[in-house]
Amino acid sequence: MAVAASPAVDINQVDAQITNLILTVGEDMTQPIASGAFTPNGSNNTVNVPMRLVGLTRGFIVKIVSTYTNTGTAIASLTGFGAANEISNFTLTDLDNYQRINTSGWHMNLLNTAKEGFPFGAALLASAMDTPIAYGNNYSVISAPGTIAASTGTGTVTMYYWVPCAYGKRDLRGALYTGVVNATAYLAFTLNPTPVVLSGDATLAVFSQTAATGANAVRTNVTWTVYQNYIDQLPRYQSGTHAGSPILPPIAMRTQYRLVNTSLAAITANQDFPIPFTNFQSFLSTAIIYDQAGTLNAGTDINAWKIAAANTLQFQYLDPFTQSLRTRVRIMTDVPKGSYMFDFREQPINTNQAGNMQILLNPSTAAAGSTVLVGWESFADVNTILGAQSLPAS
Repeated sequence: MAVAASPAVDINQVDAQITNLILTVGEDMTQPIASGAFTPNGSNNTVNVPMRLVGLTRGFIVKIVSTYTNTGTAIASLTGFGAANEISNFTLTDLDNYQRINTSGWHMNLLNTAKEGFPFGAALLASAMDTPIAYGNNYSVISAPGTIAASTGTGTVTMYYWVPCAYGKRDLRGALYTGVVNATAYLAFTLNPTPVVLSGDATLAVFSQTAATGANAVRTNVTWTVYQNYIDQLPRYQSGTHAGSPILPPIAMRTQYRLVNTSLAAITANQDFPIPFTNFQSFLSTAIIYDQAGTLNAGTDINAWKIAAANTLQFQYLDPFTQSLRTRVRIMTDVPKGSYMFDFREQPINTNQAGNMQILLNPSTAAAGSTVLVGWESFADVNTILGAQSLPAS
């Protein structure tokens, strides 16, 4: 007598069911895990924060409050990315010592904005709303002065970042099970060592200050706080060999949610400049700053942006203003001058399937020393990511 075959197990369905169970019975916890102060302009500007070893960690809120004092002879003016540049680097190292995040403050802010669909931490002004209720910018959440006066001026900058482990509140891909006792995971962040630039390229600074003589504006005080968001009281197996162990979604646990950045140079006007995607990953977005040695233009220095496979099939061919329209539709406003957000999350670019993929920048001008600053957002399977290499730009 023939034996009926066992029905195939749909791992995606299992993952979705377990995720729904976790979100139903688990407790959403957000707690401060570390705080402190920097010695401004000191030799060590990096903080390593061990994760609290409990629950299923979704991410971290990082709060930075800085005081600036200007005793120079010129005002200090907020740059385009301003407070987002308070932190120059975030690094997240998981329990297996894999680096999942290694990116900048400006990229983290653009990413937070793209995912929320509105400038991260911003408030609508009362003048933009038809209501007699006093909604608006009432609390000093993310804030910074536009200028700091010369000679005796002071100003306070408050900045928040969301540093994710999981992709989202309900999408747990990338979440870290931190309820362990035999391993350590870290979130590290570096305070920008040059928050005020007197001359030259101020793209990655908080303030720029030109024509100053004598002392320049400096940070005089910095405090920081890190909050960890995790799901506690996870469901557990009640019997069998795994009795007492947490029930975790298999796909989410083997997926890394990766944020990395890089800088590319040697750009030539009116020629396609390739920005290659890495293989073995599924890309959700790419954030780019076209920095002409400190000059950031609102699209007037670019002929076109293209997305191409092996330099032949062009999936997109857009002028910079049409590309900016796509971003405006997504976040209801424009990103800072010189920057562009390419959002693929509705149809990710999977380099396992598409092969050699590139974003091509075709600039109309390219001053000496021009660079392209790039931030990537992607998913990767933990079993294959270690073999990933950059694809050649041919």
